[in-house]
Amino acid sequence: MTNRPVYQIAKKRPVARFYYQGTHSHPVRRTVVIIEETPTTITGYEFRCGRTVRTVNDALSEVKTYRKDRIARWGDYCRLRQSSKTAKKDPNRTTLERAPITSMFEAGA
Repeated sequence: MTNRPVYQIAKKRPVARFYYQGTHSHPVRRTVVIIEETPTTITGYEFRCGRTVRTVNDALSEVKTYRKDRIARWGDYCRLRQSSKTAKKDPNRTTLERAPITSMFEAGA
């Protein structure tokens, strides 16, 4: 068993849900438990990447960093606008949503 560094989870609203453009052809949905946040980046454990949902052990095995300027906006990609849930959102608003840690354990979250 390898020794992993232990990081402190952010105290205030540590769960971040967003669509990340990165180098993909379209924004990919991400769910991250934040361990560090700067004005330009978010660093944390990635629990969801697209359709892939990771277990706690898998998520804790790697820390990922995301640039905030690469987080998609609601108007960046037409499929984000097609859903009735998101069609009425401001296209210039970011897709980043912050939530408390308990939101990771709610059904349908």
